Amino acid sequence: MPYTEIRELGRGGFGRVVEVSNEFGQRFALKQFFPNFMLKDAIAKGQINEDELKKRFFKEVRYQSQISSPNVARIIDSDLSAAAPWYVMDLAVGTLADDLQADRTLGANLNQVLFDILSGLEAIHDLGITHRDLKPVNVLKFQNSDGSFRYAISDFGLMTALASDTTTITQTGHGGGTPIYAAPELMTNFKFATTTADIYSFGAILHDIFSGAPRTPYVELTVPGAFRSIVEKCTKRLAARRYQNIAQLRADVFDALKHPVSHFGSTEESDLIDLLKAKDNLTDDEWDRFFSTLQQPNATWQTVYNLFRAVRQEHIASLHLSSPDLLNALGMQFSEYVRNNAHDFDYCDVLADKLDFVFSCGNIALKSNVLLTLLIMGVKHNRWFVERKFLNLCSPTLDINVANRVVLDVKVDNIDMKYYLNCWERSIGATRMALHPQVAVL
Repeated sequence: MPYTEIRELGRGGFGRVVEVSNEFGQRFALKQFFPNFMLKDAIAKGQINEDELKKRFFKEVRYQSQISSPNVARIIDSDLSAAAPWYVMDLAVGTLADDLQADRTLGANLNQVLFDILSGLEAIHDLGITHRDLKPVNVLKFQNSDGSFRYAISDFGLMTALASDTTTITQTGHGGGTPIYAAPELMTNFKFATTTADIYSFGAILHDIFSGAPRTPYVELTVPGAFRSIVEKCTKRLAARRYQNIAQLRADVFDALKHPVSHFGSTEESDLIDLLKAKDNLTDDEWDRFFSTLQQPNATWQTVYNLFRAVRQEHIASLHLSSPDLLNALGMQFSEYVRNNAHDFDYCDVLADKLDFVFSCGNIALKSNVLLTLLIMGVKHNRWFVERKFLNLCSPTLDINVANRVVLDVKVDNIDMKYYLNCWERSIGATRMALHPQVAVL
């Protein structure tokens, strides 16, 4: 499709971005391969091979095109065979950098910005991709058709798939990310940086929001207040000491944003919460105390909420190893609790992460229950993140035994799957044909 250039929006290391319109008058952003003067000079001197730069540009397009998430900028069109290769994305109305300049604290947008970035990062990391240049200017702000806004990660020019053959380009200053957001290992180990490098960058963005003070590149950071421990863990110099996945980080971000005041129904309940916070592995006696409190006849909604909120992935993993039957029992109770209650919009993402982990450890019955809970919670709360979890887990590669159990559970529990799947399709623009065949025909 032909595009008409309207104006230049910006330039990066080896690309320029322009606003364009198509023959129908619709406007988009077009990014074109266009090395800046430093790279052109390095090419002329034989320090860098232009074909290698183009390969990086091509990888940016191909990998970004494979990521289906509202929080990763969508590639609509491309021509990689052109003399100056290009691709087209939706036109953003601004960037996170713009919002930070207007109000460093982000005001009412704070929660959405952080959860949108985490959702985008998780979609990227789930494909084994590391972005390596996450920063506010690369977080674009888009307006949805209903007038609301969302934030999406873009500019994959420095990304790499794990164990890829991406060429390191550091001598020109364009291979190691933006210094005040880049992880320390990008200075010397750029090619082999893992997803924890992006977690460092997220911590640096948190520093922008909660501190705003000038900072030295590649160092451990801190901020005052509820996000102190999160920023410190995100930006540990040793990557192994950072958060190792987005789910763990998301749960702590939610707690820091909400800083809830806990109300306990008993001293035993309070002691158990302290125990779960302090230990990753509980003894058999401690788990017996947990189940006894959870299942007591007079247990209130608040008690159940407190206990399940305190359970982390580490607890689930350790219980799975020590007592798979108890893990399945706990998972069933947790899944039913999630399905039968209303939840804070952002907390849905935290719950979905736990359900995802429970799914990975559970038996056939639990896996089926989790899938149905994700679908129902996602539709009821209109939460894209949760609905996409269902899509990822209920793909055609799903174990046939689990798919058959889903069919059985739908019939036994009289779940209106046509209603939920219709809502699900409309919400995320997916088709049930992307699901396991047994589930798709329900």
